[in-house]
Amino acid sequence: MRTLASVFAVAALVTVLGSGLALAQSSGNFSATGTPASCAIGTGGSFSGGTGVTLFSADISTSNASGVTLDIRPSLVSGLFTDTKISTTIPSATADVGIEVCVTVDGSSAGILPTNCVVYDERYQQISSNLFSQLTECTMAPTTIACTTDTNCSSLGTGFTCSVRAPATTGVCVGPNPLCDFDLILSTLSAHSFDFVVPVRKGKPHRVEASWSVIGSGATSGAHVASCVGPGILTVTQYKVF
Repeated sequence: MRTLASVFAVAALVTVLGSGLALAQSSGNFSATGTPASCAIGTGGSFSGGTGVTLFSADISTSNASGVTLDIRPSLVSGLFTDTKISTTIPSATADVGIEVCVTVDGSSAGILPTNCVVYDERYQQISSNLFSQLTECTMAPTTIACTTDTNCSSLGTGFTCSVRAPATTGVCVGPNPLCDFDLILSTLSAHSFDFVVPVRKGKPHRVEASWSVIGSGATSGAHVASCVGPGILTVTQYKVF
């Protein structure tokens, strides 16, 4: 019986993907729904495309026999973008972003094994260095702004002071050199899937839903994060456990 169900599942999946449709499903022992919207990495690692749909649902009718179990498999291409940049005034930058997928059956997460939520992809990226703050070329870069006190330089931002060389009474503002920085950008696309298993009651149509959401602590000063999802498909297969 398990072998027969697998054959039906593969045949139906080929039909769904081969049709090029964004939505397809059957009411037998297999159901699927998805989107062909695809993410792409562009200039500078930025994303284009992908889907704004965060919830996939599929209806499946089960047999009247006992021991019916559903194998739920959400498959997604996920993209993660992290950019961390340090400078004289920013010695450390952190970026954290990921994609989590959660599944429910008939609006409930009860009985779903091994758990109803799984992290498909997450990246924690951090760079730190005190090198720039130790280099005079990075901390005392001259500007063209005349000054007599540090107050005259406060509008330029953090780290700017007035440098006056004796016997002169006026000087110029000096501060962080904008050329002293280090930038790390990572942009990736990868496909993921996970099998969720849940026993269900017999003789009842079931609504299976899979949703994805962005997780992670985000970005600190000097860092940026972004994410992208697509294409994606949710497949549900019915099995009889003897």
